[in-house]
Amino acid sequence: MVSERTRGDDGPEEPVQVAIDEGALYVVVRKAVEDAVLGVIGTLLLVGVALVLVWIGGAMAVSAGGRQPVATVAGVAIALVGLYVAAASLEVVPPIREWF
Repeated sequence: MVSERTRGDDGPEEPVQVAIDEGALYVVVRKAVEDAVLGVIGTLLLVGVALVLVWIGGAMAVSAGGRQPVATVAGVAIALVGLYVAAASLEVVPPIREWF
């Protein structure tokens, strides 16, 4: 039983008893834990993809040096996309879908 406090129009607060079915509580808690675990796994996967993008972009930019400016710019762009993916998945910056 869960106790909630309500305020009536006639004066002081009175405790109100609310019954919660154990089966319903189990389903709600199970779904909440499942969602949390899937959220953590998704975040870790996105951060992993972001690290790979940063690594590939950085390697491309460094290996091109100053000899191939297009490859250097492409490498920096890939690395920046990787940094954005990591920041968005960790909720440091808003995701693109919230921009519009």
